[in-house]
Amino acid sequence: MNSLCIIIFFIIIPIIFGNIVLENKIDASPVVVSDGKADVKEEVPVNNNTRHAFFRFMDRGKSLKGTPARRVFGGSAAELKDFPAVCALLDRYFSVRCTATVISTHWVLTAAHCVTPRLAYVKYNTRRPASGEGNVTAIHYLYQHPKYKVLQKDEGRGIDVVGLHHDVGLVRTRDQIRLATPSSFRLSAIRKNNPLDLFSQDVKVFGFGRTERSVLGEELFSVQLRLNGCERSDWIYCVCGVASRSKPQGVCSGDSGGPVLYNGVPVGVTSMGPVECTQGGEGPPPGATSVFTSLHPYTDTINATIFDTEATLRMRIIGGASAPYSRFVALTFYLMIVR
Repeated sequence: MNSLCIIIFFIIIPIIFGNIVLENKIDASPVVVSDGKADVKEEVPVNNNTRHAFFRFMDRGKSLKGTPARRVFGGSAAELKDFPAVCALLDRYFSVRCTATVISTHWVLTAAHCVTPRLAYVKYNTRRPASGEGNVTAIHYLYQHPKYKVLQKDEGRGIDVVGLHHDVGLVRTRDQIRLATPSSFRLSAIRKNNPLDLFSQDVKVFGFGRTERSVLGEELFSVQLRLNGCERSDWIYCVCGVASRSKPQGVCSGDSGGPVLYNGVPVGVTSMGPVECTQGGEGPPPGATSVFTSLHPYTDTINATIFDTEATLRMRIIGGASAPYSRFVALTFYLMIVR
């Protein structure tokens, strides 16, 4: 009798309850509901061996126009109606240097590494900066976050950006910016979403760049990426994005400083992309990460720079922009380019 009780207690009961637990076990896989059906969300293969680079170091002198590095991989053509506030930062030769976002009538938001004295103009109301469409205004002042810092190092695989701090900058224009299609974006909306809390969510990234098939210069493109954590701890307030499908997708040259949107609201600016973008060829490998700087921690700094000239939080002014040509010379030069 005692033996029978032992068998029931230690063998039969665990089997019965084990089956009940297994039958009611909750699947921990992320689920997406589409068309009324639940599907397992696609896992994103992250390539943690990605090397990263900036594509718009202004201090290198010559315009980069025409180099094979200026490509957007895996993106699709975007329309201005998708995000009317997107704009291009130009040098004095009207070459595109970076992408930015109009945040008020005299201010545009971009990455700190884009902000150098070589910038001269903001081009807006256009999806193709080299065309005659759109509007141009001269840049008045340039601002970088006071603690902006970059550390590059060769760890045996070539030069890589191992440290990136506070890659956020502002540009103030001389003339008022008037968007043809009013943007619904408000600066206060930045506070609503912290990208560090949005891992596994999809974002849309905008940028002026070239594809392998571009023949008319830079165009406005967008690419959808999924947010992930970054592989380096010394990238301050950074999040990374990876393609949601196993094909090369990500940000490349021309996308620097461009807006990163979640549900139509900017949550970041583009900082870096895979180094393969600067080397021609077939582009970055599947799973290569793109790097964005979160805007959420910088709301007070941005507000202080725009609205309070005495605030200690405001960004550091790095001087005026590159001296633009006179209006007549600039217009003549611009018309020569677009023809």
